[in-house]
Amino acid sequence: MSDAGGGKKPPVEPQAGPGPGPGRAAGERGLPGFFPLVLKKLMENPPPRDEKGKEKLEEDEAAAASTMAVSASLMPPIWDKTIPYDGESFHLEYMDLDEFLLENGIPASPTQLLEGKESLLSDHLSLCLSESSLEKERETPSPIDPNCVEVDVNFNPDPADLVLSSVPGGELFNPRKHKFAEEDLKPQPMIKKAKKVFVPDEQKDEKYWTRRKKNNVAAKRSRDARRLKENQITIRAAFLEKENTALRTEVAELRKEVGKCKTIVSKYETKYGPL
Repeated sequence: MSDAGGGKKPPVEPQAGPGPGPGRAAGERGLPGFFPLVLKKLMENPPPRDEKGKEKLEEDEAAAASTMAVSASLMPPIWDKTIPYDGESFHLEYMDLDEFLLENGIPASPTQLLEGKESLLSDHLSLCLSESSLEKERETPSPIDPNCVEVDVNFNPDPADLVLSSVPGGELFNPRKHKFAEEDLKPQPMIKKAKKVFVPDEQKDEKYWTRRKKNNVAAKRSRDARRLKENQITIRAAFLEKENTALRTEVAELRKEVGKCKTIVSKYETKYGPL
């Protein structure tokens, strides 16, 4: 470069940095001396902390801990019920095992446990039986055999008539249970007597008299059987007349009850709809 007077300036020599001499070593030894001052400043004036974030973090940790404690045990936390301890108010007491089991409803022996199970089983069986009985009551009753039905009829026939209607040497005739065949109840035709045949005395031999005795015995048996059957039919008809009157009275009463039930059902259907 040229200066104002037209001459040239001498070149500037670069300055050499501090070498490994005694001055540089003293500078390096002076840097650690600032650390105590910095620490002192930091302790006197600490940096501001985020208190809100810390409180939120502590609340989250507490909630997580409580959730884990509740899920770990179904029982209520025992630490919520703290008991203050001091030497005077805290005393140990002896409790009998049977008394403890009785207070908590626990059977003290296996026999009591079995009895409790048997009582529960019996209660369950009784409940099932009651339900089944209710279902059976709701079901439609099965048809009844008419022959098994007995109607209360005030019928007291004369014992002499019963004897005349009974087979000699057999059981006494029962007009309530005796039944006749259809052929026995059919009307019997009128039987005409045969014409008498005159037999001379010369022809009345031993054979004639034997045949005549047999015919008389057969006729008598036929008359007795016919009279016995007529007596039985008469007494049976008298009983059936009494029974028919009682049944008619009972049917009339049942029809009245059925009419009442129908009116109740019709009122229910008009109010709540058909069943």
